[in-house]
Amino acid sequence: MNLTEIKHMIANLVNYRDSDITHTLANRFTLSYSKQLNSFQICDVENDIIYRYEELETTALALFNMIHTLPKTVYRHTNSFEQV
Repeated sequence: MNLTEIKHMIANLVNYRDSDITHTLANRFTLSYSKQLNSFQICDVENDIIYRYEELETTALALFNMIHTLPKTVYRHTNSFEQV
């Protein structure tokens, strides 16, 4: 998944901020938008860590780096991204 695709996915979260949308990526990270906190949330499910970002660009770069620093075997095994 490239940076442009990630930015588009994040922008959609803002456009539909009144809905409860969660994206699951690489079977390890979830991405959502909290209207209450006015921030994007990336959860590393494996390590039970939640990262919060207020800006789309910062969120996109963080998520891109998280996905692309996974071991190649994990990334290759989960080469399709799932939307929940």
